[in-house]
Amino acid sequence: MDQRPRVNLTRFHGVLAPNSKHQINVTPAKRGKGYAKKILSNDSQNSLAESHKSLTWAERLKRVFKIDVSTCGPCGGEAKIIACIEDPEIIEKILTHLDAKSDAPANHLPKSRTPPQG
Repeated sequence: MDQRPRVNLTRFHGVLAPNSKHQINVTPAKRGKGYAKKILSNDSQNSLAESHKSLTWAERLKRVFKIDVSTCGPCGGEAKIIACIEDPEIIEKILTHLDAKSDAPANHLPKSRTPPQG
């Protein structure tokens, strides 16, 4: 039996349904139908915009890959992030200057193959 195209394979019911007003009480992201009303009804001084603050890239690395870039590996002290360098040429110059080698393998694409014949 084939699945129909463009139809979700997972359906949520009850408090996990997309339209549930109780979804904010059971999901870690605290998103749901009644979220804006709950924020506006609280006596706290946080606005709706402040409550939807995005994670920084360092927080995302820590959350997803369990990499904490805010602590120094050798001493365990607090590290200060001063730059984010993404240009491969500059990274190579810095590593060459520090007489270090990159542990990451070169990003080579596999050789292209012809499609299967048959």
